[in-house]
Amino acid sequence: MIKFFRHIRKRLLSENKFSKYLLYAVGEIVLVVIGILIALGINDWNENRKNETIIKNNTVLLIESLVADSIYIVNRKIAIQKDLAVVSAIKKRATMPNVKIDTLIIIARDEYTAGVSGVNFANQTTFNTMMVSGEINLYDKELIQEIYGIYNDQEFTTLLWDSSFQRYTEALRDYRRRYTFNGQANMVTKGPLFHKIWDTIDEVDFIVKFNHMAGSKILVYNQTGGGMDKVQKRIDELLPKLRKILAYD
Repeated sequence: MIKFFRHIRKRLLSENKFSKYLLYAVGEIVLVVIGILIALGINDWNENRKNETIIKNNTVLLIESLVADSIYIVNRKIAIQKDLAVVSAIKKRATMPNVKIDTLIIIARDEYTAGVSGVNFANQTTFNTMMVSGEINLYDKELIQEIYGIYNDQEFTTLLWDSSFQRYTEALRDYRRRYTFNGQANMVTKGPLFHKIWDTIDEVDFIVKFNHMAGSKILVYNQTGGGMDKVQKRIDELLPKLRKILAYD
């Protein structure tokens, strides 16, 4: 093909047909430009198909991660509400008008559970991979902001948990230096010596430390519970939009 055009160009020049040669040259340039545009169009088409495949694959994985997070939040909330109900019942008994110190001692010694339900969002692999590869930028700007919003809220909720749990741990440690729990690893767990521990306590010190400890536990749940609610709401809003990309809707 190149030899063919070269032959025409040479013949026009030898016949001194400059105007026809100029017209031919313009035509050749147009053909080259058209060829370049076609090549670019094909390249863009291939690139768009490639990007669409990446988006769909990432969307499938992202949906799976968010659904797993949603299930995790539901299970955590159930555990939190169950423990909060126990602590709330203790609070109600401890604040009755006729409550005595013996009642609070029985609650603290035999009924109170020191453990708390933790928060750990462990389904962030897809999001982190998209961040590192830059593939998250293939989504629409509005969708990108919503995705960021979920994982930012997850991080913030985890930070809230860490901070409030640390305060609870400090209150728990302060309490345990002097007082015990049911099932705690102690050598003396019953009998005269065990009761002597509680017969000689500073009642005001005991009340203050137990109140601080139990109150810190409630704070852990209220703060992290609110954070999880916010994450859940964002997930519920984003999932239909992601499914629409896959034509699920």
